[in-house]
Amino acid sequence: MECIPSCWTGIKLLPVCVLLLLINKVSLLETEAVVGQNITLPCSNTDEALQSRVTVFWRFGDSRTVYDIIDSRASFDEQDASFIGRVESFPAEWTKGNFSISLSNVQKADGGLYTCFIPDINKQMRVQLIVKDFPVLRHVQTPVNQDVKSRPPDLLLFSATLLGFAYQSTT
Repeated sequence: MECIPSCWTGIKLLPVCVLLLLINKVSLLETEAVVGQNITLPCSNTDEALQSRVTVFWRFGDSRTVYDIIDSRASFDEQDASFIGRVESFPAEWTKGNFSISLSNVQKADGGLYTCFIPDINKQMRVQLIVKDFPVLRHVQTPVNQDVKSRPPDLLLFSATLLGFAYQSTT
């Protein structure tokens, strides 16, 4: 980065440059889901080569354990109770740098910030999940006025009668 040399010129600039360097390693994505839906939260690494045994931590709100990959094996030892049986990953994709997770049966309480952290390369990906209520389809019934409904035959009869009187008057 261009700011690296200037970081060493003064102590006041150092925090700014460290922040700029960290921003390069953190990304934020926003995604939406509907209550009851399944959603994939993405996390991938294509920038740097990873060791053969990878460790990845998924957290909700930075503290609740969603899913852990430790030494290239799924670990559920610390998984938060609200995610048990609802989160899975794709082990065949790990060697390609894909550490995405699938969250099933999304609940309103699942909305918030998820963090995927790859400690070997100090990379974080943050996913802001916005959960919307299931759209309710409402059947709108059009009111039927019984008087109007019964009028067309009456109107037709009335019109025929008028035509009949008009025809008789002309003859």
